[in-house]
Amino acid sequence: MIIALLATTAVSMLTLYQTLREKPVALLLPKPPKNGSRILLEHIPWLWKHMSFSAKVTALNIFRYKSRMLMTIFGVAGCTGLLVMGFGIRDSLQGIGNIQYSAVQKNDVIALKSKHVTKKEQNELDKIFKEKDITQTNAVQYQQLTKHLNQSGSTENIMMIAPKSATNFRKSINLRERQSKKKLALPNDGVIISEKLATLLNVKKGSTISLKNSAGKTYHFKVKGICEMYLGHYIFMNQTEYTRATGQKYTANAYLITMRNHQPQEVNRISQKLVKTAAIETVVSNSSNRKILGSYTGSLNEVIFILILISGMLAVVVIYNLTDINVAERIRELSTIKVLCFYDNEATMYIYRETIILSALGIIVGFGFGWWLHHFIITSLPPDAAMFDPNMYPLNFVFSALIPAIITAALAIVVHHKTKKINMLDALSSIV
Repeated sequence: MIIALLATTAVSMLTLYQTLREKPVALLLPKPPKNGSRILLEHIPWLWKHMSFSAKVTALNIFRYKSRMLMTIFGVAGCTGLLVMGFGIRDSLQGIGNIQYSAVQKNDVIALKSKHVTKKEQNELDKIFKEKDITQTNAVQYQQLTKHLNQSGSTENIMMIAPKSATNFRKSINLRERQSKKKLALPNDGVIISEKLATLLNVKKGSTISLKNSAGKTYHFKVKGICEMYLGHYIFMNQTEYTRATGQKYTANAYLITMRNHQPQEVNRISQKLVKTAAIETVVSNSSNRKILGSYTGSLNEVIFILILISGMLAVVVIYNLTDINVAERIRELSTIKVLCFYDNEATMYIYRETIILSALGIIVGFGFGWWLHHFIITSLPPDAAMFDPNMYPLNFVFSALIPAIITAALAIVVHHKTKKINMLDALSSIV
């Protein structure tokens, strides 16, 4: 509020100061036209010669009123930028839940084995795995590693997963690059880490990272790939890399379980059944993570509606007020061309063609502003353990351009009625 009040007050005081410096006689007379000067287009002869009379007049008028030109461009750019940001945030949030738990992380449960499992308990567990409600089971080595971040002072938890069978592992977790969608295979001489972890550690392919286990021992890994992942930090490796990096013999201590029905009630039922066997010590469910992602996107439609409403109001106020001032200040000019037998449509376009061109330029400028704003929010808003989809989709720009374009077209009707009602004799009469 302080910034808004200072901005509006400062502009008002500056305008008032400039006006009060004028002599009363000068204020009672219409503003004399500025000294003529050549515009940039006139210095390009091959282009200027091929422009029509109407196009030349429009170009001259646009550069004649530079402050109005900049106000229109920046006003429409602000409207378009807000729309690009709003639609972009909606797509960035709404899509990640589907991608994370349908295309990338397909398992519903991570079941951690007990340290001592009898043959009877293992048989009971295997029997559950064969039930029709469970579609996929992968044995893995699962550990929780940590990394202290100096820049933020926080300690991040990283889930290390090393599958027993790399062939079936893709049915549980689909390792792929986010932008190219290229599938990643587990290398023998390195690891694959999640994208947000790579961003926090500021590493890329070929870098070496160090992580600690629960006992405080440090492991060193060479990054061979960065995979798409929107919630949580992960590091993936095969048996060979696990043995090399940790110095321990590989053993599977957990299962990635994928169910036919992904509803929370069904996941909880199977989880309870697994724990009752005593072969499973702990069950980690993805249902809570799905709820977290759902909470991010719950009220997006209302937010987007408010953004559209505010952006539309901004466009209406800017375009209408500037066009209204333009018509009022150039009433004698409009009356003159009407006396010269311009049709009403031609008289309207004489003024409004400038608004259309400036609105189009504002939309283009707004694309850049909105893209930057979207990128800033998407990279700054999520917590350290999550990331949002940073991609911008073509339809975002289409809808963001369509709304100010419709407003510009609708206000043309209002301007047309104003120009039709101009009384030429009154407007051209001398000012006493």
